Amino acid sequence: MAGGPGAGGTRALDLPVTAEELGRYRRGGLRLAVGGFALAFLALVCFGFLPEEPLWAEDLAGFLCVGGATACAFGLVRLPNARRFRRILASGRWSAHPATAVSRSWSGEAVVLAGVDGGDLLTLRVIASRARWQGAQPSPTGVLWWCGDPRRGGVLAVPGGGPLFRAKPVRGAAARQRLLAVAEETRLTELPVPAQPQAAPGLPAAPSSAAVPSYARFAAHAESWAVAPPRRKRPRRPEPDVRAAAWWRVRTLRRVAGLAQVGGGLIGLVLYGTLMAVDVFWPEEGAEDSMSTGSPLLVTAAGAWTLWASFQVWNRGLPVVRVLVRAALAPVPVERRYALVPAPVGEETALVVFPAHGGPDDRPEAVLPLLPPDRPVEPTGTVELRGWLDRNGGDDDGDAVVVAWCDGRPLWPSGPYLEAGSADGAAFLESLVDLMEAEPVPGPAAQD
Repeated sequence: MAGGPGAGGTRALDLPVTAEELGRYRRGGLRLAVGGFALAFLALVCFGFLPEEPLWAEDLAGFLCVGGATACAFGLVRLPNARRFRRILASGRWSAHPATAVSRSWSGEAVVLAGVDGGDLLTLRVIASRARWQGAQPSPTGVLWWCGDPRRGGVLAVPGGGPLFRAKPVRGAAARQRLLAVAEETRLTELPVPAQPQAAPGLPAAPSSAAVPSYARFAAHAESWAVAPPRRKRPRRPEPDVRAAAWWRVRTLRRVAGLAQVGGGLIGLVLYGTLMAVDVFWPEEGAEDSMSTGSPLLVTAAGAWTLWASFQVWNRGLPVVRVLVRAALAPVPVERRYALVPAPVGEETALVVFPAHGGPDDRPEAVLPLLPPDRPVEPTGTVELRGWLDRNGGDDDGDAVVVAWCDGRPLWPSGPYLEAGSADGAAFLESLVDLMEAEPVPGPAAQD
């Protein structure tokens, strides 16, 4: 499976985006190592000047020293990983594969890749922290790039370039069987072979032309496989209108921004801080000379987690939310017909967009991947599209961010607006077409 057919005949490292990402990964490791060493050194220097009382000050300095040393170790680990990445990317080629991601809680994250040459499915364990795992999720088209040896491991990346992830084969027959069962449930083997990477621009080549079904076919598929929100014992209250409420009051935007992690850290910080305050001001009898170090360590850990989560929100979550809100509040709406169908992989949905005024023979204009709706949405109808903003927050040409309004409420996107004539849009539509042709339209009994 290494390389794959049509991978361009050149090394993966020859792609500019790959070389740039490899350099960014190495520089990040150096910054982490230097910053961790500086923190540990500063904690050791301050340790000698701290007074003996209160005792928690020494504990705090010791914890900061350990935290700095740990960060330095993580940064130093990146350096041999960067050399390993360079060796793999310099000796192999990128190949694009249909992929599905599986979160295995305590066992770490994993992905399953479908063979592009008729080979077997490849189960891989992603060597990455949960903080970086989001960057290894398959694109809205359900595709990942792979370079390496299926027996010894290799490198994963999202199509078009992005963070590099080390991946190793999943060990254990039972673990592999569980992942293969997930891949079978998500119909991974039924997805079409994606366009393979090219060397010069670092972008997928346009897929082979295929007959895209008409509005009538998509509408029938949407009606037969109507997407319904998950049932809950207690129905959720409708989200506040983003036009009249602050974004942090909108449940979906809070989830996109990652505020839940910050809230969890703050709760832990308050809880452990209270325990430490009780231990300091109301010590147990006979424990005046020795205070438990658990509370200071827990407070520092909760504070570090809160700072890290806040940095993630500020650096990643807020820019995405700002663009989504700007797109949702754009003044000029564009009316279009739609068909709401399941996405190729995962629980997301796809909004296939058609001209507003036309007939049943119209072909799709674009496709917009959506987050799972938390309310019932009609399988077909009309929407107002707002936005067309660059995903980086500007108005330049590039991947457009578009928010669809249906029945006066937004359907939040999970990815950019993909024109049918673009490479990604054509690949996404091709995967939807493949699923429609592979599965018969269910009858009334099957829908029950």
